Amino acid sequence: MAVSVNLDALIPREDFEVFTDKDDAPVSQTIGVRNLERRDFFYLALRKPDFQRETSEWDSSRVVGLIRTFIEGDLIPSVILWKNKEYIFVIDGSHRLSALTAWVHDDYGDGELSQKFFNHSIPDEQIKYAKRTREMVNKEIGSYVDHQKAAENPEGFGPDIVKRARALGSRALNLQWVRGGAAKAEDSFTRINQQAAMITPQELELIQGRRKPTTIAARAIIRRGTGHQYWSAFGSAQQSEIRELATDLHVLLFEPTLNYPIKSLDLPAGGAVYSGPALRMVYDFVNLCVGTTNVEDDVDGGRTIECLKRCRRVAQLLLSNKSQSIGLHPAIYFYSWTGKQQPILFLTMASLIVELDRDNRLVYFIKNREKLEEFIMNNRTLLNQVIRKYGTKNSGSKHLKNFYDQVIKMISSGVPPEEIPEVLSKLAEYSYLQPGETSYDNISPTRYSTQVKSGLIIRNMLANAPRCPICKGLVPSQAISIDHIKRCADGGESTVDNAQITHPYCNTGYKEMLCSNQKNKLS
Repeated sequence: MAVSVNLDALIPREDFEVFTDKDDAPVSQTIGVRNLERRDFFYLALRKPDFQRETSEWDSSRVVGLIRTFIEGDLIPSVILWKNKEYIFVIDGSHRLSALTAWVHDDYGDGELSQKFFNHSIPDEQIKYAKRTREMVNKEIGSYVDHQKAAENPEGFGPDIVKRARALGSRALNLQWVRGGAAKAEDSFTRINQQAAMITPQELELIQGRRKPTTIAARAIIRRGTGHQYWSAFGSAQQSEIRELATDLHVLLFEPTLNYPIKSLDLPAGGAVYSGPALRMVYDFVNLCVGTTNVEDDVDGGRTIECLKRCRRVAQLLLSNKSQSIGLHPAIYFYSWTGKQQPILFLTMASLIVELDRDNRLVYFIKNREKLEEFIMNNRTLLNQVIRKYGTKNSGSKHLKNFYDQVIKMISSGVPPEEIPEVLSKLAEYSYLQPGETSYDNISPTRYSTQVKSGLIIRNMLANAPRCPICKGLVPSQAISIDHIKRCADGGESTVDNAQITHPYCNTGYKEMLCSNQKNKLS
């Protein structure tokens, strides 16, 4: 889980391709810390490109270190900017500027600017890291307000902070400027960040496809419809619907909040929203639901809304209280043996269920769910071996899905779950599998990591987790349906003694099918 400080709210985003007149006016070569105060003209004009990655990669120590480096007058690399008629865009140095801005505004992801930016829906993790950073800054350096007061009233403060406060008047950040139009500035941004901050191919795909409905949808979901409004060019009705759909999906994927060490089975399907891989996982999930990555830019919001609707339907199918939900238990299907959510597990199961649903074969999965879950719980290492061999990208997901297909097929044909590992390892395709490997090989009996402890807790809790009496699969807290043991249609009453907890789908589609088949046999 990433331990980082979210400074994304401190420098607003703006459309990078806005039309501007040529502006050759002189520009400043340095800025002081006062230029980052709320009413300063420089700060009011400062913007990030709308496609720039979230400013949330630094931990507390790096934020504190940057502030200290500035105050002490040590070398900080130049910040690279691009100016148009109205705005000043940060091409390189967003984290540096944001760290200083956080100090000036006392906002490390939980302050006034951040609360407004995230519509007062800030994750607990973000608030925790913000408080930790503020405490470190105040202890090791002192707040910006204290430095202002020390400069005005030296008698009330110690000599160290007075000395630093007086020095701030001459401290400055060096600036470099990109000359040319928007295309030149974007090219500079990509080149610089590929060399320094290592933009991955996946991140570059998000940048270049920032106006595509799949990208807009993914960014809306990850931030629960808050933060920078990538859909602000659409009509008000479309904006409202996007926010509503994105909020629904965020809840389905990322609630309840994931906390470490894990102490319950109430786990979110998507893991921690405040983690590094979260945006990419959501983006891949959107593309999976839509069925293609080759989509046109969205000009009016209609395509984005359609993407979100498709995603919501799939998310509700996987894990919700909706009647069509098969209720996949996150601890079984989406988390590793160490209690860590793995995007490849989530995306692979989503792909498998989408395919079965499309082919009207969900019943096939439900019939074999109990033994499949037994197999997964007892053979986590086999899943790890598939992932180790083929990786976590598209190839790995494809092979893992084929692995699940093969296991379900064996279960359906009557092979006992405990015999499947040996049968699989004899097939040429799975000759690399090592059934004898265990999850706890090389783990010291006296020193357990947080991850291992979390995995042990999950394993022990699963042994006593509630099961659906219809399919015998495990029932997660997010997908509970109260079912009549004896149907109302057959004279059953709505009493406690006639109630049972089931998966929503088992209570509706699957149970009705079983009853219908039984009646047909009797007739």
